[in-house]
Amino acid sequence: MCLLKRKRKQTVVKHSYRGIPTHACPCGSVLLKVNCIFEDGEIALWFTEAECALCGAELTAPTPLDKV
Repeated sequence: MCLLKRKRKQTVVKHSYRGIPTHACPCGSVLLKVNCIFEDGEIALWFTEAECALCGAELTAPTPLDKV
């Protein structure tokens, strides 16, 4: 009799650091995934929901108004 092992879904815990706009993740990475819209070859609009490219943490991306 052959028993098959079922593969369990591995749940990845993503940390959430949303709320305060930041240009770097607490893990030390400055590479973020951000959705944006292009018009005429330039970024016309970007969303503030970001994700760290290394650890997958959820972040809030900064905007020009956040420099003040």
